[in-house]
Amino acid sequence: MVRLQETALSSAFIRILRGSKPVVLWALGGYGISFTLLGLGSVLMATSAITTAVGLGILIIARIAYGLTVSAMVPACQVWALQRAGEGNRMAALATISSGLSCGRLFGPLCAAAMLAIHPLAPLGLLMAAPVLALLMLLRLPGTPPQPTPECKSVSLKRDCLPYLLCAILLAAAVSMMQLGLSPALTRQFATDTTAISQQVAWLLGLSAVAALIAQFGVLRPQRLTPVALLLSAGVLMSGGLAIMLSEQLWLFYPGCAVLSFGAALATPAYQLLLNDKLADGAGAGWLATSHTLGYGLCALLVPLVSKTGVAIALIMAALFATILFTIVSVFIWHYRTIK
Repeated sequence: MVRLQETALSSAFIRILRGSKPVVLWALGGYGISFTLLGLGSVLMATSAITTAVGLGILIIARIAYGLTVSAMVPACQVWALQRAGEGNRMAALATISSGLSCGRLFGPLCAAAMLAIHPLAPLGLLMAAPVLALLMLLRLPGTPPQPTPECKSVSLKRDCLPYLLCAILLAAAVSMMQLGLSPALTRQFATDTTAISQQVAWLLGLSAVAALIAQFGVLRPQRLTPVALLLSAGVLMSGGLAIMLSEQLWLFYPGCAVLSFGAALATPAYQLLLNDKLADGAGAGWLATSHTLGYGLCALLVPLVSKTGVAIALIMAALFATILFTIVSVFIWHYRTIK
């Protein structure tokens, strides 16, 4: 609930009248402050300079600062990219932001592992330096003035926007459940060898990031498909990838994760572009950010219930059910837009 409130509040910054660049700079400033507090609290607790209770309080403040600022970064970057790209390159603009996130997921763990060789708290130093470097680069970029909202668009949520938000909720829930379900699903091959399971999960998530990058550079940036075609393709690919993983064969988890991630990479720009046909860019990005958070929350609520079944692949099956619902909603969107 706290995370949802943070997302809703920070997403409101996107609608301010000063443009997207100040929102991104604000988010980066919050990023730096958050991890500075996190690093400070960790160092002070590690050296016993403060009590555990005080240190925990510092960490909580750092987390709140992160949520109130950084959760606006991705939506604001998307709006900024859309405004700079122009009407004909909107999909490529969103693909650029998505590919940056995929690169972070791919290289972030590698950088953290390298920093751990220096000191256990060294990764926090990297996280404190990263926003400073980003600020130095972004300050030189020209901002975009606030774009007037076309008469056909609105900043208020309408009923015909709900299918796109439902797609966002189902996508976030499905991907989260898949990631959480990898470790239990691999127990059949590795039993209680947690080190081997962790290594396999790391490889699978790394492959997922590579597959997402291939989709972003090979399909989205060249704008080969329409948003509706992307949405339908995403549903089929995600369902197919999870269905492959139901076999519980280790080698099939790799193509399954790759196909799922390829499809998921197609989905987000698709429903964002479709939603932006109805809402102003900032409003659409804010509502989708909140919907993704709702999807993560739905996953968190379902995990204890699904895990009680005792089935190793129960979370994978739940994720498959979510992607099937995603596909059904996508077909509904296609049918609605066709008859309209």
